[in-house]
Amino acid sequence: MTASNKPGDTVRFGSQPGARLVDAFASTRRVRDRFLYYAGKRYEKFIQNPHQPPHGVACIRLNNWQEFRDRFGFRLLEDLEDQIEERVLAGLEERDFFLKDSENSLIGILAPGQDGRDVDQWAKAMLDRLTDPAYQIGAHQITSNFSIGFCWFDRRVRDIEEALLDAVQIADQLSSSASNQFRVFVPDIAPDDELGGAEDTAELIRQSLQANRLRMVFQPLLTASSEENRFYQTWPRLISGSGRLIAAHQFLKVARRNDLLGELQTWAIKHSLHYLIKVQSDASHLRLFVNVSPEAFSESTMSWLEKTFSRYPDASPRLITEFEAFYLEHQTSDTLRTTERLRSMGVILGVSNITKKHLQSQILDDVPARFLRLASNFAQTLNRDEEGFDEFIAFVKSAHLHQRKVIVPDVREEQQVINFWQAGVDLIQGDYIEKPTTAIEPGV
Repeated sequence: MTASNKPGDTVRFGSQPGARLVDAFASTRRVRDRFLYYAGKRYEKFIQNPHQPPHGVACIRLNNWQEFRDRFGFRLLEDLEDQIEERVLAGLEERDFFLKDSENSLIGILAPGQDGRDVDQWAKAMLDRLTDPAYQIGAHQITSNFSIGFCWFDRRVRDIEEALLDAVQIADQLSSSASNQFRVFVPDIAPDDELGGAEDTAELIRQSLQANRLRMVFQPLLTASSEENRFYQTWPRLISGSGRLIAAHQFLKVARRNDLLGELQTWAIKHSLHYLIKVQSDASHLRLFVNVSPEAFSESTMSWLEKTFSRYPDASPRLITEFEAFYLEHQTSDTLRTTERLRSMGVILGVSNITKKHLQSQILDDVPARFLRLASNFAQTLNRDEEGFDEFIAFVKSAHLHQRKVIVPDVREEQQVINFWQAGVDLIQGDYIEKPTTAIEPGV
């Protein structure tokens, strides 16, 4: 056993004589790392050759584990776990690879098989195998129930860890029903009625932040020029109880009213930076827009950003923080103080939600923003206002004189695209061009 005070060692000693902490999971983490490395290689091969039948990842969860632990204790529970593992192993095919990730769950990769694989049939057979016959625990025969979550390898899933997390979250959700169930994870947009009331939504946001159970989505911006840089806007999305993605516009008002917006934005900042540094480290031309407010930048967040940029200096100009024009109008001192500190780190600044009243406003001159994003309804409003369009063209020309780029979001039809290109707009965006996805295409 290693004896030191370094995190990750098997035994760590306290300052008082005889005080120690033994890490029973040190070897587990090492095995998990090897499993993730192997699984990651399989995922990379799929991404390189998407025409091959895809692998999938699964999580098998024992729903009654806590009840059994409380009734039988840890020693007898080990017998149950051994029997479960034997049954799982008997239900695997060639090149399937599973790992016991915790006392109540196994995670693994399912190979596609010779002629593809019917995952529904596999899950049904596995649940039958796991639940019949009953298990012998000491002098007792007990029955149990299981949940299986599954996620196919898919370009909508960024990497192997995200695929496994999706499968685990599905199994966790199903486990509360205390019955044998199976479900495949499908990224999608949740309908409004899944959220419930404002209190339910606020609680879901809190729980999601605490458990890090959110998903990043990316939407590309179309540029009129031939510049090398590629721009994407990022948002966090909640995951509903059914595993569907909840769009930001469905919960941001609730987050703002419950003082949770800053935490959501901090989460988005940190995950965007992680994506730029770890996932797309070679894509130096990639730029990510992140919606922010002064509340997102606590002193601890600022210190974390300074340390991160000192270690990864190339990341700061690839992150574009967008402050709504509202903050320049109504929280001027906080906003200017925040933007100045971000600018000193090399972070690019933008102003968003610019309405018609801002087109000739002086507030946009107060912050050295490189990007000016119009309000989401601007494209539709301007379509019906010829006089306003002339004013808009003058705004675009003024922006260009000050080395600023103009963005028009929520473009919905081809004629709008043509009109805005002719007006000199630099970037346009909207579901008409491309809907948000949970991953950026490799090679971008």
